[in-house]
Amino acid sequence: MGVSEYWKILRLSYEMGKDDTDDFVWYFLLQGIQALGIICSCIAFFILALQAAKGKIFTRGNELLLMIFGSIILALGSISYLFSHFFSTIENPGAASSLLLLVGLSFIFFSLIFKIGIGMQQDQDLTI
Repeated sequence: MGVSEYWKILRLSYEMGKDDTDDFVWYFLLQGIQALGIICSCIAFFILALQAAKGKIFTRGNELLLMIFGSIILALGSISYLFSHFFSTIENPGAASSLLLLVGLSFIFFSLIFKIGIGMQQDQDLTI
């Protein structure tokens, strides 16, 4: 997904010099919001991978990280979806807005799973 978005941004940069229609501004704004959402998800995965390498998986920090990044990605996906369907005149805005909504909800869902895992880990520590 990241490679295709990178390719879209490169193509968009090329088109900036030759397109002066009003639709282009909306298309550029949508691509920027979607790229920001993809960057946020990559940062979250990188931080979680570093924490997992240290052996710190079910921690409050990781739960909070997933919740924050999930909320940010969900907000970016919602903004992108609203722009593409209500303010833009672009005929086919793409599925990236829906994908960002799905990724944001997934992050929030996994943060809730982490919260349950933290509670189970604390119960296990009390039992031992």
